[in-house]
Amino acid sequence: MRLTLNNVHTQLFYTLTFFFFQTVRRVFDVIRTQICTIALSFTLFNLVRLPREAFKYGDIPYLVIYSFWLLVVALPTTLLQLAMGQLSQQDAIGVWRAVPILRGVGHLKIITSFVCCIYSMVYVALSAAYMIWIGKGSFPLKDCTKVHITPNGYENKMNASECFNATFLAPFTEQPQYLGVMAILIFVLWFFVPIMLFRLRKTLKISLVTLAPVIIIVAIVLCAFLSDSRILMLMLESCENWTSLSQPYIWHSALVQALLSTHIVSGYLVSAGGTIYKHSDVRWTSTFVTITNLLTGWLSVFMWQSIGSEDNKDSSFIAILVLIYQSSVSEKRSKEWPLLAFGIVLVSGIVTVLTLLFPIYDKLHRVAGDHWRIFACASSALGTAITVSVLAQGIDVTSMLDELVVPVLAVFTTVVEIAGFVFIYGWFYLTVDIHFITGSRLPNFWLVTWWTIPVLLMGITGWWLRSLLRSTWGEVQTLWPLGVVFIGILIVMVVMAAVAVAKEEQFNLLTKMASAFRPSRLWGPEEPMARYVWMSQRFINENANSEQEFNTDTKTFNHIITKYHEKGNEIYNEDWLHATDAFKSSPKALVKNDIIRKEDTLYNDIGAIYSIPTVSSSKRRKKEDEQFRSPNICIAKDELGGAINCNCNRHFQLNVPDLRNNELSTSL
Repeated sequence: MRLTLNNVHTQLFYTLTFFFFQTVRRVFDVIRTQICTIALSFTLFNLVRLPREAFKYGDIPYLVIYSFWLLVVALPTTLLQLAMGQLSQQDAIGVWRAVPILRGVGHLKIITSFVCCIYSMVYVALSAAYMIWIGKGSFPLKDCTKVHITPNGYENKMNASECFNATFLAPFTEQPQYLGVMAILIFVLWFFVPIMLFRLRKTLKISLVTLAPVIIIVAIVLCAFLSDSRILMLMLESCENWTSLSQPYIWHSALVQALLSTHIVSGYLVSAGGTIYKHSDVRWTSTFVTITNLLTGWLSVFMWQSIGSEDNKDSSFIAILVLIYQSSVSEKRSKEWPLLAFGIVLVSGIVTVLTLLFPIYDKLHRVAGDHWRIFACASSALGTAITVSVLAQGIDVTSMLDELVVPVLAVFTTVVEIAGFVFIYGWFYLTVDIHFITGSRLPNFWLVTWWTIPVLLMGITGWWLRSLLRSTWGEVQTLWPLGVVFIGILIVMVVMAAVAVAKEEQFNLLTKMASAFRPSRLWGPEEPMARYVWMSQRFINENANSEQEFNTDTKTFNHIITKYHEKGNEIYNEDWLHATDAFKSSPKALVKNDIIRKEDTLYNDIGAIYSIPTVSSSKRRKKEDEQFRSPNICIAKDELGGAINCNCNRHFQLNVPDLRNNELSTSL
């Protein structure tokens, strides 16, 4: 009796321990996922680009408009991308199985991600170069000193912008050694930072969980020791000027910034929806992404304003790097502080590169399989060559990419993506799909926002283009990038649409084009049981009214699962020892029939889910010895060449006599 009680206690202890560790593991998984979400807001888009644009248009007005676009555009679009990624578990290109004719949008997102990665590498390399030069030498740098005698003594008259233009941004003909150093750093970054994506999702989560606390700690240290509250008060007092709101540039810039900060333009959310967030509620995840970007955007502007001096802020592409160097020189800080400031930009750049490369590598992994790393190395080589070429042409090329090329790509892909899923794929199927992955009905509020977002984006972009063309008409330097971008978009969309139409299995061009506007047969969940339930839910909602569509789903799903297990249990109820015929006594649960017979009462209360061609009842033979017959297989009992009584496919017939006579023939 004591031994029995001891065994029970031991088993109970191991069971409780197992459940405890499982609970702890789930809690840690949730925490890691949320840290990854927080890390998304620590990219260069928030820590560098957003403060630069705020310095240009006014801090508080810009932040207010940025917050508006986050809530109105970024939040619904983030929900849409996460939901479609979680449902299909595809990448930014594969998700367009829902609307194959718009497959080019996915390729444009990959191109946008690669372009953003190119000029982000320039920023990261500059930060690393100045960290190395300041760490190994004196501060300010020797090449950045131009001493003049003043009544107050010797002063350095070279500002930070001149310092950058005289060193690592100098033309190749004047300072070739600096371009060589930058080329080496760019090569190292392109080939060694992607190692953090060696196992894609797993190593990405580890990297983000490791780097996010580093950024937070360094930011707290900088604000604690270098911030000046007086500058913040002056910034808040100077926010009375709201005249910039009447210009299209601030509205369009804040809109593009919201799309970049939330990673809508790169396809990261789609890839992450089926990997990092595959067990998360997309509604809460999209809300958390928006809130973290909102807070990080405001705090980053306040941080750089408080660290910088009261002088007019630089608004060039390298504005934050100039601010770090200039404020450190003017405030006569020791070189540890600029090292920390450049370090936070460097770590933020690494996070940016990882999130931009993840959708690219995800697509390579799906296309090339285990050999995807070879293609990743090739993409790194291409990226290194393009980045060095862009840097050799000067910082104006990176500014052009950031201010003209990427904004047009960002707005176009977002508009077409929302229009494709809401209007072509269908808002009804979209709500059914989101209900399938969340378990609750989607409020009509989200549908209204999806309907209005394309109108808002096209209106703001048209206003911006009109003002830009009117102010720069005749300036070829501004017009030719826009022309190249629009022509490139047109070519990609037309070519990918032609490929999608050519792949459709129809009889003529018109039916192929019509079929390309409908979901592919591969669209939907990949897991077989999830796909079965998803298709059954779509069928039920198509044939039910709006009051019943969401009330019958759970009951039907549980009923299907119960019947599935009952069907499987029939295997164990048969008499295997006294089987008279090894060929005809296979368990019914293992027989794959295309037709569910009326006399099979196991599934008589479940309607058809797939549309399957059936044979009319007048042509069916209901003899017991024909349990293996299907519409594409003919049964002949006597001999070859005998009568054939079947309903075969007109292209292929399989004449199967009694298998015990070892006779088999086919006729085409």
